Amino acid sequence: MKKLTILLSAMMGLLPLTSISAHAAYGTPFEGWGFVQDDWQLVCDNTLTCRAAGYADESMLDTPASILLTALPQKSIPDVQVAFEYQEDKVDSSDNELRATELWLNNKNYGAIEKGELNTKQTQQLLSHSRQNTKIEIRAGDDRWIISDKGMSAVLLKLDEVQGRVGTSIALVSKNNPNRQRPKAAKAKPVIKKAISYSDDKQQLDPAKLVYFQKNINKWIDIDAKELIGSEDDMGDCELVNPKTEAYQRMQEYGADRLDWEFTPVDATHTLASHICWQGAYNEGYGYWLIDKAKPRRSQLITTMGNDYSNGEIWATHKDRGFGDCWNRAIWVWDGKDFVQAEDSSTGMCRGFAGGAWDLPTYVSDVISQ
Repeated sequence: MKKLTILLSAMMGLLPLTSISAHAAYGTPFEGWGFVQDDWQLVCDNTLTCRAAGYADESMLDTPASILLTALPQKSIPDVQVAFEYQEDKVDSSDNELRATELWLNNKNYGAIEKGELNTKQTQQLLSHSRQNTKIEIRAGDDRWIISDKGMSAVLLKLDEVQGRVGTSIALVSKNNPNRQRPKAAKAKPVIKKAISYSDDKQQLDPAKLVYFQKNINKWIDIDAKELIGSEDDMGDCELVNPKTEAYQRMQEYGADRLDWEFTPVDATHTLASHICWQGAYNEGYGYWLIDKAKPRRSQLITTMGNDYSNGEIWATHKDRGFGDCWNRAIWVWDGKDFVQAEDSSTGMCRGFAGGAWDLPTYVSDVISQ
């Protein structure tokens, strides 16, 4: 698992390791799982939209629950959503959807939760309780879901810092801080004009071109590059591309056919070369190189984390360890010249939610098809 951890960290920042100290904050809000403190995390994207998520304690994963605050820059009150799941023996209960869910803070009822979202007053009450020990509950009839408050204050303070709210009237938790900031404005979402590419049913090289690419690929790509195979002290991002590496030789013993190069035409003048780079217990990643027919020796490495290409998009989708099978995802889109990153996101700390409770992006864009 050492190799998998290193490689996923390279793309997504710090990995969600359930063994990390419960009292240690780690990470940056703009990478992977973001800034994590105890049972809360903060993830911000390139537009400066920040999402703070709190979860049930790890000892209560049989009744998973989570709360998500989405804060837009310079907006005083964040949007707040809640998510929870009934125990398996209650999934088929006919009245689950009919029972009103309510927000309770320190055993006081703050009203019904409509359509899974807190209203403004409920949100204000939640924020006002964030600097004290607070029992956060969702109740529905006799059922209870408890969301931990451990880490909430630290995460919301970090959100204030990232968006420049500290010491201002729109601060979530730090209005009275003497170190006053200037609220930051939202950043524009990048626009990617997706170019026309060959459809999936035409993505095959004719036999003569296939032979040509197979014969010359090692001239166009430096498989000895330290970036790919690493050094004696550390592993590279694509050990399985080089026959000299131990990883390549081990795979050759039981899966030699998987070590072949694949070539996929993108358009009339560009081709994607792909090769498996690494394998782990839960994931594997392929390298994707863009080859320009006019300048094949200047091949461009897009990623060593990919696992699918279709209709002008490279996808990298990987499972994180931990309860609930969390996921990371990155996407690159063809714009006619390059594959441009369009998305980078994770589902965060799943904490019992299969596939994750939320989508927490660190990079977003608007993709316009031509």
